[in-house]
Amino acid sequence: MLVRITIRALFLGAVAVLHCTAATTSVDFGASASDRASATAESTPVHQTVSCDVVVAGGSTASLAAAITAAEADPTKIVCFTEITDWAGGQMTAGGVPAIDFGGSNKNVDNQPASFRDFFNHVQGNPGACSVSIKCYEPQWLVETWVNPRMAKSGNLKVFLRTAVVATARDASGRVTSVAAVQRTPRANVTEYSAPLSKMLPDWYAPEDSASFTKTVLQLEGRIFIEATEFGDLLATSGLPYSQGTESPVEDSFNTMSTCGQVWTLTYYMTLLASAPASPRSVPAGSDEGIPFASPWGPSQWLHSWSWRRAKCAGNTSLLAANVGDVTQQNLLNDLDSAYLLLDTRTGTAPSRAGGDRWQGGINLTALAMLEGRAYGSYHYMLNNTPDPTWRDRLALDYVASGTDHGLSKMPYVRDTRRAIGVDRFRLMYPAFDYFNQSSPETGFHYNDTIALGNYNDDIHHLSSSVCTYPAYIANHTTKPYYVPFRALMVGDAPNLLVAGKTMSQTFHASAATRLHPSEWSTGVAAGAAAVFMLQRSLQTTSDVLDNIKSFQAYVNSSAVGQPLDWVHGVLPDPQIGFACWPAFARCIGVDRSVHNASVHNTTTCDGSCASLSANEWLANKQFWAHSEDKITAIQATVLKKSVANSGVLPPNELKTVPAGYSCLLASSRTESLGYYLGTCK
Repeated sequence: MLVRITIRALFLGAVAVLHCTAATTSVDFGASASDRASATAESTPVHQTVSCDVVVAGGSTASLAAAITAAEADPTKIVCFTEITDWAGGQMTAGGVPAIDFGGSNKNVDNQPASFRDFFNHVQGNPGACSVSIKCYEPQWLVETWVNPRMAKSGNLKVFLRTAVVATARDASGRVTSVAAVQRTPRANVTEYSAPLSKMLPDWYAPEDSASFTKTVLQLEGRIFIEATEFGDLLATSGLPYSQGTESPVEDSFNTMSTCGQVWTLTYYMTLLASAPASPRSVPAGSDEGIPFASPWGPSQWLHSWSWRRAKCAGNTSLLAANVGDVTQQNLLNDLDSAYLLLDTRTGTAPSRAGGDRWQGGINLTALAMLEGRAYGSYHYMLNNTPDPTWRDRLALDYVASGTDHGLSKMPYVRDTRRAIGVDRFRLMYPAFDYFNQSSPETGFHYNDTIALGNYNDDIHHLSSSVCTYPAYIANHTTKPYYVPFRALMVGDAPNLLVAGKTMSQTFHASAATRLHPSEWSTGVAAGAAAVFMLQRSLQTTSDVLDNIKSFQAYVNSSAVGQPLDWVHGVLPDPQIGFACWPAFARCIGVDRSVHNASVHNTTTCDGSCASLSANEWLANKQFWAHSEDKITAIQATVLKKSVANSGVLPPNELKTVPAGYSCLLASSRTESLGYYLGTCK
């Protein structure tokens, strides 16, 4: 029997933010397909039914990759793509992180999908002259010049902007048959994005017309579905089990600390004007939201933050320069450590699965408002600590780059979300990426069903200890260039559903490495290709793809898709090529090519503008050290270095091996830079 599309009424009040160790909940595998199929509620009339071959429930970077891959791979198939904002691209655009987080090996174009390579080449060089990446750009520019034209190329791609998935229908066999989505149209007298997201998000999901929007409820029917939303909307409304938060007490557990996950950020953009505006716009004061900002920054620290994710450089490319006309994206100060953004929607205390209350994204609106307050507070911190007092009246939010009238990005920088459970309970796990796994000296574990590549450390931004305490196994490590198996894209009990990006069948620890832009894109490409592969070969289930994995891998690797499946060139770490002055520490340090290219002087020798490291001064990779006040302590046996280059390429005189528990004093008022502490170590 068919599950009816349903939307139930719930008006969320303020939800208390947890300030204690997160409760542990387990994934419920008990409900049968027929049990889930019978969970219905009063139906809301559908205004428009849309027939599709592939439905991509989107909002993330992975969803854009999946949509254009599926549409371009087979122009005869109708691909329907929902996007919760009006800027497709997820963290690349609306999420406000237009600074691509590469590892080492995925900077090489030979290791990038063809569609990502096209984006890579479109962003000529590093127009932001930022230090965190080789690709920093203005998001609205990318939307206008690449994202929208690329989507428009495919006449078979139906794009539904400003559209939120609110309900999912599955039949008795578990197959997804349709999703309901609310598409909003701004009223003529309304300035879109004038109110902060914490005020507007419930309206985005509500089917009723409002003072700001008229609404259309769409029923998107399809044969293959892809879940690649930012909040796990399809998963959460499907009746399927899913994971959220950190697995505990060990990674392979199905118990999770459901409100103990990643810190989220709400970014914003600043610009330096030529003169003070006659009528400056008022910016809310915000606050630190329980985690005080650092002691007042000196000029080098402020300028480091300015150039860290600079989206547009209007003059001097030095990392110690701020130019009139620069546009800089800020996310160094505005992490919200004091609250978690995801409600545990698997319980009866919040909007839940099929048969639960009206879905509104499962976001803690109180925490979201705190996130907004933290962002505004950090803006004023930057304003009040400017190294040149004459800039204060000329610094302003850049509303064009944010695309909003409230000045913050359209969506948060979502670092983790709800995750699927795979077929036979498969989940991609962190040991497959582990740098210390000696089964392969250069890469992570090479799965027989590999369908994508990824390369980044497991980058976990920790919540405050007042919110949760992470299990002992959660510690950042250095990953190898790794492989993603097709099984991570499969969903148990949903044979025609694929997942990509942060919603993949994976653990929290694994997701910390796969959540970055290039990996999201690559898994999105694989999901879009798998949908077309199933349709072209009349395969009924994702398990059928797994049974024909060699044929699918050949298809993914063909010119029709252009996805590399093995690492070529540049897998070994870059050698140290010289030394450069790094302003955050005011020291001359050894650099590899990527850091050299981002350095202030762009030379391979220091010019005397900063001191060399003394015999007792060492760089300590922050992933292996605990920081407390003015001291750092090794959490495992590790090495200290005189360089940011990989330890495997350094000479013995630039290395110092230390045991777990070894301590150093911090040698710089700047706590960390480039992922390193500067320590004075005996």
